[in-house]
Amino acid sequence: MSNREDNTARATLPAHLRAAWTNPQIRYPLLVLLYLFTIGSAFNAVLEDLRGPLQELEKFTAASVHILLRIVTELTTHRGNLVTLDGFAVSIIIECVGLLEMLIYSACVFAFPAPIRARLIGVVLGCAAIFVFNLLRIVTLLVVGRHWSMYFDFFHIYFWQATLIAMIVSVLYGWIKLFVPR
Repeated sequence: MSNREDNTARATLPAHLRAAWTNPQIRYPLLVLLYLFTIGSAFNAVLEDLRGPLQELEKFTAASVHILLRIVTELTTHRGNLVTLDGFAVSIIIECVGLLEMLIYSACVFAFPAPIRARLIGVVLGCAAIFVFNLLRIVTLLVVGRHWSMYFDFFHIYFWQATLIAMIVSVLYGWIKLFVPR
């Protein structure tokens, strides 16, 4: 599109829509939703084709949790996507590996007005941080389930869901402070 065509297209938009779009407080959330819809739709479209690799990701997550637990105790085992701590077991399913959180975080990064290099660094490092944080979440759930089983559902359903939201925001803020030029 030439500059003249671009200017013509802008001129055809009502002034209040142009003004709204130039407001970053409106543009950013709309872009996050657009990117989240796009990334989520693309992921959903290939989900069936990814069943094998996603099962491997479940197993890798379980193995990683097991390795973390082995640092502090011998009372842990793992087989496939199942991890136990002294008799208390959890099954790592695809919803447990942090992919949704990584998709949300990535949409926030891609929507942010930053150079593409900074965005790519943000997605890679941020998703790695989310994965590690998620491992700690699962380890904590195993400890809670083993020692205070009556609190397991609260921690699994409420506490860690809210904490994951705060973690996404914290990682995003850290990325902006460290990698986005001012």
